[in-house]
Amino acid sequence: MNLGNKGFEKSTRLRWWHILLILIPILFYYIWVQRYGVNCPQLDDFGVLLNLVEVGNASTYKEKLHLVFSPHNEHRIIFTKLIFGLISLTDNGAIDIYKVLFLGNITLLGVAFIFYRAIIQIKQSWVYALAISGLLFQMQFFENTFFGMASVQNIGVYLWLGLSCWKIAQVPQCSKQLIWAFVFGIFATFTSGNGMVVFPAGAVILWIAGTRIASVIWTIGGIIVILNYLSGLQHLSHNSNLAQIFHGAMGYLGSLIGISTGKLMPVTLGSIMVSIGIILNLNLVFAQFVPIQVHSKTVQLFLLTFFMVMIATGCMISMNRDVVLAISTPRYKIGSAVVGCLIILMIANTRIS
Repeated sequence: MNLGNKGFEKSTRLRWWHILLILIPILFYYIWVQRYGVNCPQLDDFGVLLNLVEVGNASTYKEKLHLVFSPHNEHRIIFTKLIFGLISLTDNGAIDIYKVLFLGNITLLGVAFIFYRAIIQIKQSWVYALAISGLLFQMQFFENTFFGMASVQNIGVYLWLGLSCWKIAQVPQCSKQLIWAFVFGIFATFTSGNGMVVFPAGAVILWIAGTRIASVIWTIGGIIVILNYLSGLQHLSHNSNLAQIFHGAMGYLGSLIGISTGKLMPVTLGSIMVSIGIILNLNLVFAQFVPIQVHSKTVQLFLLTFFMVMIATGCMISMNRDVVLAISTPRYKIGSAVVGCLIILMIANTRIS
């Protein structure tokens, strides 16, 4: 579905107006972060700070490494601990939480650039880039703008997932990209537990794309990473009610419209987005029966991989949170924004001849 490439054909002066419009949500977002971000630990920040003290007091490198990889609830937040540790090196061991949350929020620019690059690759209208900016850079997930650990974990994981999915989509053209996809997949896994879902999603996409050997290698590597991640992890009770998991997952995916509307609207929106995503990618499996064409097969594979990851993330969250929390927790809403961007890009990449 093409809104036209007029944005690429206008004068240089008008292009700058396009860029300005795209940048406005980004500028407002980071002004918000600068204005309300403070050097004050919140909730889980204290757990990370305590862990760093323990690492500093450990007598052997083996003990230090064990503490770094030690779990934090159901996650192993290595990337978060690394950011905290790096910040401590800038001020004689003191950790400025404002610097932590600012770095965490900077990763949102990385997520946006991945999506902008997809738009450039399919040579679509600047309007899609404006929509991406409006969805990604908003205040609904405001917890990530003043909660240091939350910003690094909840935003950073989508940067690594996006990079891993991008490289997975390029494997059919260049097998060496599998290495980078795997590296970014490890980063995602050890930033937030839901990052591990890139391995089953990537295995499916690589198989569909016809790179069967790469799919097998990816699966074996993914199993090793996941088993190492889960080894010694404290078992937590999970919700096993399939109906509740479905409602929670769909509510999470549609949570941008907020809990104030009740559970029905977010669950409905999430279900609609999932349905659209499935329909727009049926041609990958049923090419002979579905008359859907795309501008870029690589971009389609990227979007579908990321889309599968987000659905799996919603299911994982709904297994550990009830429907209301899956919908209403502000720091989770970044996931809903990412899914919205994926649907917009799927539409942009769809070509009707």
